[in-house]
Amino acid sequence: MILLSHIIEPETPTYGNRDSFIIEGSSQIADGSSANSSKWTFTTNHLGTHIDMPKHFFEEGYTITDVPLNFWISDKVQVIEVPCTEAKLIEIKQLSKEINNETEILLIKTGYEKFRNTDKYWNDNPGLLANMGTWLRKNRPNIKIIGFDFISLSSWKFKEEGKEAHRVFLNPKGTGDPICIIEDMSLCNISDLIKKIIISPVFVKCTNGSPVTIFAII
Repeated sequence: MILLSHIIEPETPTYGNRDSFIIEGSSQIADGSSANSSKWTFTTNHLGTHIDMPKHFFEEGYTITDVPLNFWISDKVQVIEVPCTEAKLIEIKQLSKEINNETEILLIKTGYEKFRNTDKYWNDNPGLLANMGTWLRKNRPNIKIIGFDFISLSSWKFKEEGKEAHRVFLNPKGTGDPICIIEDMSLCNISDLIKKIIISPVFVKCTNGSPVTIFAII
């Protein structure tokens, strides 16, 4: 088993460096309380390794609690490597191998997470071209989730294209089904030999996205 999520901590990088995760002790045994407990503050639900649902960009889009439980498990996972060290927009022709027709979860491994402890991770990050979403929804209709090892589908240097890409992937009325997006994954320890993926979001009613814990069984 391999963890494909980054552990959430106060130092977790965020898109645009504008959000944060804060941990505060609310009771401490050391201070005389009977138990330790903490207060967690997320300034956004799109922080750390997290999933964007169609509701993120569309009022009529489905949410975390709208999908069946088997949505979160798949044994049809494909990893494709696209090495990247700077902001660029990745398109379908740049993928290093053909996407299998039966693929349900597509993971793009760029190696960009090596910059995760630097500002470069959020201000010089790659993104995906909107036309990749168009192509996938038309030609690989079994794909339900795309994930990658950089901070957002939107490159900070190509924000308008990033907004359009989100709309193309998540549109509930587009060709084929929406493709949900998992951002800021940890893919450094995996190859293409994944037997199964298990994704566990925080199940908050009708939410447009959530941090996720992801396990790969190899």
